[in-house]
Amino acid sequence: MTHNSAHTVRGALARLPSGLEIVCVDNASADDLSAALSGFAIRRIDNSVNLGFGHACNIGAAAASGEYLLFMNPDVRLEADAVDALLQAAERYPNCSVFVPRTNTVDGRLWFREENEIDRLSGVPLPTRIRQVWGDCCIRFVNGGVFMIKRTLFLETGGFDEDIFLYYEDDDLSHRLLQRGEPMILVSGAHAVHDIGTSVAQSTRSRIFRYRAKMRSEIHLRRKYGIAYRPFVDILRYSVKIAFYCLTLNRNRLINSLGHLIGIFDCILDRSRANRNGGYVA
Repeated sequence: MTHNSAHTVRGALARLPSGLEIVCVDNASADDLSAALSGFAIRRIDNSVNLGFGHACNIGAAAASGEYLLFMNPDVRLEADAVDALLQAAERYPNCSVFVPRTNTVDGRLWFREENEIDRLSGVPLPTRIRQVWGDCCIRFVNGGVFMIKRTLFLETGGFDEDIFLYYEDDDLSHRLLQRGEPMILVSGAHAVHDIGTSVAQSTRSRIFRYRAKMRSEIHLRRKYGIAYRPFVDILRYSVKIAFYCLTLNRNRLINSLGHLIGIFDCILDRSRANRNGGYVA
């Protein structure tokens, strides 16, 4: 899936082995994606509007024909033989249908989460923090930045929740896979590097938009899974944060908190409109 990612997607595609079926779903980009995709054998699907990350990925999954789906963000770089290592793991673990490469940030840190967001919101105790991976291991969270899943399983589970525009769609999918008893395996011999955040704009407007979407996604998960939520507690918390960051001149955290606060008010207004209309908006 791409959205104004022409500056980085070519590097991601260049690391893929030849012979793969590649589907690129673009969410109404305004940059020169055609130039970035030039020379690659790709099936391109253009959405007329930005439908969100998960919805676009579902469109790509429906268009693909292979036994396995490999989802990959434009700012991910697979290392040599990573795809082969994932496919070999699928043969090694025939009862598993979900595989994740060992992923590092550009500065070499292991990019690994021990929990999915539903665990955190529900208060599930955290396991011991993992600093390094020495072999294949079972995990509770599939990072949407890059993972491989059997196509039939992805479609059977309903794919990504299309009511989530951005953030936590992978947490939601991971939770549903856990509920089904589907093992998810991190493959230590498959390596990837995630240059986190470089596929998106870093303007103030863009950051407010992203953190607004993140807050909306969190509230959606709470309502979807019956996790208690008191919006006015969050309104007070983020209002205090905004005041503090104004006083301390912490511009970045001020922007983040402002985005969160806008997201809360969005959800309150959405639910109010739904109630007036006799419907429901998550």
